[in-house]
Amino acid sequence: MVVLFLLAGCSTVKPGGSKQGASATTTTTSSAGSIQFIDNISVKPSGRQDNTGSSVSPVTRGTGSRPAGATSDAAIENYPALQFKFAILENASVEELDNPKLLSFMDYWYGAPYHYGGMTRDGIDCSGFAFLLMSSVYGLASLPRTAKEQYELSRHIRRDDLQEGDLVFFHTLGRRRAVTHVGVYLRNDKFIHASVSGVMISDLSDGYYEKHYVGAGRVLDLGAAVGASR
Repeated sequence: MVVLFLLAGCSTVKPGGSKQGASATTTTTSSAGSIQFIDNISVKPSGRQDNTGSSVSPVTRGTGSRPAGATSDAAIENYPALQFKFAILENASVEELDNPKLLSFMDYWYGAPYHYGGMTRDGIDCSGFAFLLMSSVYGLASLPRTAKEQYELSRHIRRDDLQEGDLVFFHTLGRRRAVTHVGVYLRNDKFIHASVSGVMISDLSDGYYEKHYVGAGRVLDLGAAVGASR
């Protein structure tokens, strides 16, 4: 069984999510019809201004099947609302979140359950999620399927050199530092990944991830890839 986990590149024995867990970011609808993102922070259907002066509009989710990238005209129209939502999760200013494809992708996949070997919204594992994100958002279709292979392919970089779209790797099985888990870095020590609690944003400085951190890798030229993705 351990061999299977290592091949998949995603351990299923990690503890529950960090402080940025799914329970803190569940989207619910109040009786007044406003969309509740986190605690008492809401986005009114009529739209409003957040404290940065950016216009905030409601986030909508389409019905039926959607492609892996989940980027649509409707999603782009709701770009300001996604900026607001994920700025909170990433501890960033609204203006920093300037990649609509990435925001749309994260919004579609956020909360998707973990499933070993999965590649759909009904269940996905960590390396599968990284593969789909890098392919859909940055156009990198050549990323290997397992976390170990992704680590071996990447150009290893220092933690303080991390940029949006870099990969972060962890060991989550036994005492060896073999790579068994991967996430995609965002900013401010935050990364998005498919954990056993589902697709979520976690913090590298969280005790568990700090302890099990192996390293970081870059698999694309961010300047060229981000420019091409917008």
